[in-house]
Amino acid sequence: HNITHEELVPWDKDYLRRMAKPRDDDSIFLSIATYRDENCINTLNWAYGNATNPHKLFVGLVQQNCYENCRSGVLEKGGTEEIEPDEDCYELFCQQQNREYCNQIRPLKLRESESLGPYGARFLASKLYNSEQWYMQMDAHMTFLSQWDDITVKSLHRAPSERPVVSHYPP
Repeated sequence: HNITHEELVPWDKDYLRRMAKPRDDDSIFLSIATYRDENCINTLNWAYGNATNPHKLFVGLVQQNCYENCRSGVLEKGGTEEIEPDEDCYELFCQQQNREYCNQIRPLKLRESESLGPYGARFLASKLYNSEQWYMQMDAHMTFLSQWDDITVKSLHRAPSERPVVSHYPP
């Protein structure tokens, strides 16, 4: 309790003072935390590929991958086996036809042994935010409808609040 009030609260107040005022351009910050997720590349492709305004989409990507001496998850009989290193979804994305959006992704790469779990990764992703008007947090294995960004922004503008929050847990 004391360390929170003595260390973290003053740090956070200082951090908030230094932040720029949010833009008013319907830009979206998409926070994605991934832990060894092979669907991360699909999520990036679908987010940009199905966006009406991909030039207004910015991603904070925290990638927690295995880079060497990798093991599988626990198998049926309780063991693990050696496997190839995890794919780097940021690098794969930038090697594909979506290169023009690479500079809109802010990657933070961690070794799986450095992982602090989903909450820690989401916290780190939040620090990659850079004053975009809207903030979204997603998992690294999500799909996106066509025009998802336009639909979402219009819904947020119609919300009866100055600072709306939309929450959903997908099936």
